[in-house]
Amino acid sequence: MKKLPLIPALACVLLCVCGVLGFLYWNLDNRYRSLEVEAFQLQENNSELNKELKSHTAQLEEKEDYIEGQKNYISELSQQIQDFGNLESEPEDEEPAGSYSKTKSKEEPYPTLYADKDNLPVQSGQKYVYLTFDDGPSKLTPKVLDLLDEYDAHATFFVVGKNNEEYAEYLSEIVDRGHTLALHSYSHNYNQIYRSVDAFLEDYQKVYDWVYEETGYSPSLFRFPGGSTNGSSYVVKGIIEEMERRGFIYYDWNVSSGDGSNLTTTQNIIDNICSNVKNVDNPVVLMHDGSGKDATLAALPSVLKNLSEAGYEFRSLDKTLEPVQYR
Repeated sequence: MKKLPLIPALACVLLCVCGVLGFLYWNLDNRYRSLEVEAFQLQENNSELNKELKSHTAQLEEKEDYIEGQKNYISELSQQIQDFGNLESEPEDEEPAGSYSKTKSKEEPYPTLYADKDNLPVQSGQKYVYLTFDDGPSKLTPKVLDLLDEYDAHATFFVVGKNNEEYAEYLSEIVDRGHTLALHSYSHNYNQIYRSVDAFLEDYQKVYDWVYEETGYSPSLFRFPGGSTNGSSYVVKGIIEEMERRGFIYYDWNVSSGDGSNLTTTQNIIDNICSNVKNVDNPVVLMHDGSGKDATLAALPSVLKNLSEAGYEFRSLDKTLEPVQYR
């Protein structure tokens, strides 16, 4: 029997070994790549889990903040209810008939925030229109007052305190010229004043004090920023009950000039007012004399002229008129 040559035999063995090693390397390489894909997928899944965890954590924090806010609000309401209960149980000093004390109790929140009672004559069937101006005073206010004087027109000014302090001198002008000075909030910040009844009262105490200190006049009318349909219905209902208990009356409007939008033109304002006042009894017209309302100022002469020629008399609001209210 012949023996294979040594070199060819070694070559065969070497080829076999290389084949086995190549197969092992290929298998290991595939396994390594598979592990890389799995690791990448794990990283992605981990990233998604982290995002979900952060989202759930943020939601949980928001809920915790909300619950804490509600606890504070309930605590605040409970304290107010307790305070009011104490007030009802305390005997009040008798007052002379017809008198109206502003300070009901030293322990009551905002004890000076009370409206004076008016003894004004009841208005009769004359054709009236009630122009109202929100968000002033501003540099436009004296020009508005001059135009009103030209038509012997009286109006109502629902004033805002914040950012209008430099125009405080016009508050007395409004009163001295026979117009009604009313309140529209100090801050005009919906998120702030509609948080609770107490937040509203705190804000209105500021604007009330500002007006009284500047003029010596105690306003008895007010208008909700955005109207009485703004804010939480539960909170607004509580505000109305408390403000009316204090002698205040709120007014909405039944004719809008549309000048709340900066895109409204002078002609739009004239048309909106003059075409709509005839559709309602005792039209209460919403206008603005705040900063930037130049289109309103430009429209006012035509509004006064057209309505005057149509037989309207311009009156200011008071507590004897049936108030226009959305609720």
